[in-house]
Amino acid sequence: MADFWVIGPIAWDRVLRVPCLPRSGGFVQATEVAGRPGGAGANAAIALASTGATVHMVGYVGDDEPGARMRTALDEARVDAGFVHARRGHTSEVDILVEPSGERAIIGIWPDLLHTVPVPVTQVRSGDVAYFAAWHEEFLPVMRQLSESGAVVATVPPPRLAPGLPAAYLIGSQDQYGDQDPRSALSAGTAMPVAVVVTRGADGVVAHDRDGSAAYPAQQVDVVNTTGAGDAFVAGFLHQISSGDSLGRAVAAGIIWAAATVQRPASVPPPWSQVAGRVLALPPDQR
Repeated sequence: MADFWVIGPIAWDRVLRVPCLPRSGGFVQATEVAGRPGGAGANAAIALASTGATVHMVGYVGDDEPGARMRTALDEARVDAGFVHARRGHTSEVDILVEPSGERAIIGIWPDLLHTVPVPVTQVRSGDVAYFAAWHEEFLPVMRQLSESGAVVATVPPPRLAPGLPAAYLIGSQDQYGDQDPRSALSAGTAMPVAVVVTRGADGVVAHDRDGSAAYPAQQVDVVNTTGAGDAFVAGFLHQISSGDSLGRAVAAGIIWAAATVQRPASVPPPWSQVAGRVLALPPDQR
């Protein structure tokens, strides 16, 4: 069974429920404030570990109380934190403003230093899955090394798309792709990426590969908080891809896990056991 290597942010989330986002110069009163584990990397790693897979987290925390809390969260989830580097100073923290619709705005508090963390390339075996939950140009040579060694590399999209990116899968939200055409990352003259996946919230998911494009509807659920939905999608997608499943079934699994995530007030997705039955029940002929 493949190991998963998640290279990404580890953060302590401070969540504020607000009646609306404040206008410039305006004021809103939070109705609820809570702190909880988060960060796109940690969220995906904890979700993947709940499937029973071996998951290695690559990132950093500070020598402060949020850092201790995040180490505890990773340990309790049975995520290997041996590659989580300790730094003097602050752990990443974010403020998340959640509107009544469940949509949120995120404010980072401390500078992102993820690009300074060494990725243990020689520890990753052929067939393992390496997921980069944040984009930094410094990761490009690492992705190339991993791909050439036989690892399955997935990443969030870069600011500028181009064919030949050394990753099998690009996975990101419509906002992350911006005005770029996601299909511009694909080229008949290059082997990678294999597929480009665009998540669109309530509008579902579109997946592009060299056979064309396919749209998949979102599940209609009552939304409490959209935080972590993208991380749950990635976990479901990569879990199925690593199991040899088709692109379509991998997308469908991600949608199921994301839908379960938005129905609860947490950043970390619910455990795999809560969605596994619905994933196993997917039709076998899904593209």
